[in-house]
Amino acid sequence: MIINRRKEKPFRSLEERIRLKRRRNLILILLSPVLVILSPVLLPIYFVHRKRKKNKTLLLGSRSRMGKISGSLGTVAPAVRNEQEEKRIDSLPDTFSLCRIIGNDLVPRHRAGQSLENLQFILENEPALEDCTKLWILNRIFDPENEVKLIELLKKHNQIYERIPFDAKEFQATGFDFETFEKPQFFFNGTLDAVEDSFRDQMITQSYRAKNNYVMNNNGARNAALELCLRNSKWALPFDGNCYFTRQAWDAFRSGVLAERDKRYFTVPMARMLDNADLLQEGFETEATEEPQIAFRCDAPLRFDERNPYGRRPKVELFVHLGIQGPWQDWPVQLFDTPPRKISPEGYRVGQAGWVARMFSGQASLEKQGANVIVNRGLARNDAIRATLDMLETRKPAKKLDEGGPFFYDPARLEALAPNLEDPDCIVLCSTAEEAMTRGPFSVTDKPEPAPSGDPNDYYHPAPYWWPNPKTKDGLPYVRQDGKRVPGTKMYETDSARYDRTRLQRLFDDTTALVLAARVTGEKRYSKKAESLIEAWFINPETRMNPNLNYAQVRWGHSDNKGLAHGLIETKDFYYFLDAVRILGNASLNEGLKDWCSDFLNWLNTSSQGVSECRAANNHGTCFDLQTAAIAIFLNDIQSLQKINLRAQARLLGTITPEGEQPHELERTLTQHYCAFNLQSWINLFNLLENVGFRPWDSAAGERLRSAMLCFLSESEQGWRHTQIEPFHTARLIPIGCALSQQTGQGEWISEDAPPCFFPHDGVAPFWRLAHGYRTEP
Repeated sequence: MIINRRKEKPFRSLEERIRLKRRRNLILILLSPVLVILSPVLLPIYFVHRKRKKNKTLLLGSRSRMGKISGSLGTVAPAVRNEQEEKRIDSLPDTFSLCRIIGNDLVPRHRAGQSLENLQFILENEPALEDCTKLWILNRIFDPENEVKLIELLKKHNQIYERIPFDAKEFQATGFDFETFEKPQFFFNGTLDAVEDSFRDQMITQSYRAKNNYVMNNNGARNAALELCLRNSKWALPFDGNCYFTRQAWDAFRSGVLAERDKRYFTVPMARMLDNADLLQEGFETEATEEPQIAFRCDAPLRFDERNPYGRRPKVELFVHLGIQGPWQDWPVQLFDTPPRKISPEGYRVGQAGWVARMFSGQASLEKQGANVIVNRGLARNDAIRATLDMLETRKPAKKLDEGGPFFYDPARLEALAPNLEDPDCIVLCSTAEEAMTRGPFSVTDKPEPAPSGDPNDYYHPAPYWWPNPKTKDGLPYVRQDGKRVPGTKMYETDSARYDRTRLQRLFDDTTALVLAARVTGEKRYSKKAESLIEAWFINPETRMNPNLNYAQVRWGHSDNKGLAHGLIETKDFYYFLDAVRILGNASLNEGLKDWCSDFLNWLNTSSQGVSECRAANNHGTCFDLQTAAIAIFLNDIQSLQKINLRAQARLLGTITPEGEQPHELERTLTQHYCAFNLQSWINLFNLLENVGFRPWDSAAGERLRSAMLCFLSESEQGWRHTQIEPFHTARLIPIGCALSQQTGQGEWISEDAPPCFFPHDGVAPFWRLAHGYRTEP
């Protein structure tokens, strides 16, 4: 029996309770010297645990508790039976249909190929079951070759089966699901980083909820199997695909059902197998204590709740609904879970019959008994769910990371421009490339004075509004003078050669123009010049930039003269620069740059500035995702891209309102500029991810972004009503409008009304009409 009854606390007399209290106090007194000695070790552990508990409470509120959420069966009265209907059902012949659901092998929870092996074992060894028709459901098998093998095996043994097909487009159009989270911000603001690893994994896995429900289709397939059974028999057994009945197990089940034919539901406990060969022993018996399967009578009204995804008690939610006792009654129901349904009077119609074997999963370490094994099984299941869904995410027939690029610029548009050297864009491109031929190479070592570190290879740019302190002899610490900019901190001004910001932008823009011009015209002098720029800034040990931004936007006298987190936005344009490097196609140069980018990405993800910038809710957070995604693509780092894709969708949904407003950008004095800049950065990021194989535009975040674009364009056309203390360049609306037209197929935006290149602060890539994701014709 699968029953879990809580032990009642024994009654203790007053004298006994006093005696126990004195004993505890004495133990504490004796241990106090030891506790004092260990306090330097124990106190930090205590405060870390307390902080994690506090963060978990912030995430979930009061519903993170464990318990019987839906109460007990005794809280509801049995339903009145329709005796005439009962007689009709009783008169039906007691026929059975066993429909097993074959799903995908989820590594590491299962061993690859295990489903096929188990099916073959069942078909070759399971005996005929009295009064039972065997049926099968192929549940969204995403590996076509594996599905063909499964079907061939079923046909070979003359089995009846149905397919629930896997549609890659439908899956890839399913985004991350944050509806069950009160605040998607948890996925980027650092709160999630401060809780236990196992709980963090649960939260991340839950964000895959919609994807999980589509691919695993756990309860959807169970309901489909149930209906298939009921088209054939009185009693329906919609079981998991790894279930196996020995003759003795079936006889025990069948006789149990026939002994209580007035029941509508029967739980069938499972026995977990470590060796399938044991099932072939004559008279094999074993103790069945695992989570049961459930059988239905043809008039049973309840079904599985398809809202519950795999890994979050999809099957046992029905057990809770029926008031069936078991350990699942004490499993935690988190705030992000779908609450189980209330106790149903149908619970009075539940019986238990026989047992069934659960065949070997291929992972022996996860099949043995024990509390740790159960936990490890759950962790392996979460890993398997995410790994499988991440793999499927990038199976879209698009250019893969290891195939090179480009991913931002559109090769077809570059090829179309090549024969049209008189095209206005081509003329500007060649003119820009010619101008770039006269500059550089650039290096961080060109500045007259090094960064605060004293290392000439460190990038350095001071915070633009921080000046020497007039009240101190050495001018430290610097103080902010709002609106008064430090000379040289404005891009391209004469004094900007003192610092590295202008040089960095020249590197990005000149390299890109040279590479695109080389691709369009075929002139190798452009590509040779581009190679020299990349070599000087990233490869040559004497002139290369150290792979960090420790001294970007320095406020002297503050934070050990380290730069602000905001300084990381100065490398936001890696997304088009690295795409140009891919177009250039110099293999040896690429390898050297990959080494630099690997170190830089590690710095971005681990430095205090990077961690802080990653948690930003405004355009700084957007640009952090944009540049880390660009670097991850260049490094063929799919794992990092998966994390960025999840984080970016959560960030967008958490920072842009359903109406399309951008509250964090509206706090500034240049609101129209920052709203346009943030939207443009989101467009750049989504287009980049889309061309790698992700589908952010098809997600809830993509829909929200379209709403924000429409809102911004409408308000701009009607007259911007928010604070904007400087004139706004209205041509910046056109790339946003063209991107919206690309997504919706609507709009009359004429791309030629905007320049091919904007000022870098605008966030529009140079020669943006040559990039993916913009509708260039009305």
